[in-house]
Amino acid sequence: MHSLLAIECSSHVNAVAYIADIDRPEVWVGEMSREDVKASAWCLPAIERVLAKAGARKTDVNLVAFGAGPGSFTGVRTACATAQALAYAWHAAPIAVDCLEALAEASGLDRVEVVLDARMKELYVASFARSADGVLARLSATTLVSTGAFAPGDGSVLVGSGALLFSSASAQITIPAENRWAYGVARVAMCKFAKGDVTDPRYVEPIYVRNNVAQTEAQRAANALIGDRL
Repeated sequence: MHSLLAIECSSHVNAVAYIADIDRPEVWVGEMSREDVKASAWCLPAIERVLAKAGARKTDVNLVAFGAGPGSFTGVRTACATAQALAYAWHAAPIAVDCLEALAEASGLDRVEVVLDARMKELYVASFARSADGVLARLSATTLVSTGAFAPGDGSVLVGSGALLFSSASAQITIPAENRWAYGVARVAMCKFAKGDVTDPRYVEPIYVRNNVAQTEAQRAANALIGDRL
């Protein structure tokens, strides 16, 4: 029997979920917070509370899934560092999950476009569709686009913090999906584990889509000006 702990801190939501037996994924416990708290301060105590609620011990955990990004620089690195540390301490296998794919899974929708606010007038975007047997498949890679250039795909339902910038009605789907975000991380991780797709603890690292996050505003403006001249 394999048990799985999932961690998600990539956005304005911090969340943890625990599944005692991945052969019974519908039975799970979790905790999430939308409060303005540091993920690094919230995460470990939340994990302890969730395990206690489930009546589980730390040594019961075989798999540690984590939202590897893209998303908040600090939040994603917190999830990665926590998963890596727990993998070594508990002799558990870490599994990296794309945060957008996890939110798509958590939404339960048949066709969904996940749109996360990446700040700096940009969005993280990816599209997914669910097959007749309920398996989620990726229709497009996770990419970074400017808010002004984003065009929703035909037939897709928008979900995510970025979706709220385009339609207030998206909140009716986004908020329930975000409440299950860590569970979405767990569900995606279980599919990856079934395929033998686990992460070497030595190489746990964030998924970066934006490669200029460390640049100053002046540097980004200068690079944009150069791009316009090319």
